[in-house]
Amino acid sequence: MYKTYSRTKRFTMTACLAAVAFLLMFIEFPIIPVVSYLKLDFSDVPVLLGAFIYGPWTGVLIALLKCLLHGLTRGFSPVEMLGLFANLCTSIALIIPFNIIWHRSKWSLRRRLLVGTGLATIVMTIVMTIFNYYVLTPAYMKMFNWHPTLPIDKMMLIGVLPFNLIKGVAVGIIFSLVLIHLRTWLQSQTQ
Repeated sequence: MYKTYSRTKRFTMTACLAAVAFLLMFIEFPIIPVVSYLKLDFSDVPVLLGAFIYGPWTGVLIALLKCLLHGLTRGFSPVEMLGLFANLCTSIALIIPFNIIWHRSKWSLRRRLLVGTGLATIVMTIVMTIFNYYVLTPAYMKMFNWHPTLPIDKMMLIGVLPFNLIKGVAVGIIFSLVLIHLRTWLQSQTQ
């Protein structure tokens, strides 16, 4: 009976976090004019929370669900598909380094949060800048006959790289505040 309750609880929590992440995807705004098509949202906070509670695979599942739900509501046009794929890659690039630090270190809560979110931000920034340079930007250019006003190298340096740094720091701060605030409740949920 306890196993069934535990599975039901985990399934319910995963679904709730995916729903919150999906809703947070609609609250988005550009932060760097050079790359105004990149929009900051906080949908990765519930993804990180799910990964924190149940492990990285649950975090990936929540990220997949939020992207699937977003696609179902906005449509699966080529632009949306590229954006959702980039969003999923961003989530995974945040989850993996954070979980490695969180579960493999014996540091204090604050130190693990600082190092975990810091490393996740750095890894996500590197991965997404490279991914934008070699995959996403060329795909947009080819699919939509888009010619950016800046050279790609410069656009990555003054647009994509700082955007990802800002996003990682912002998501890390919000996630840390939520985690610290809900720590006692979360510990009771994982036991």
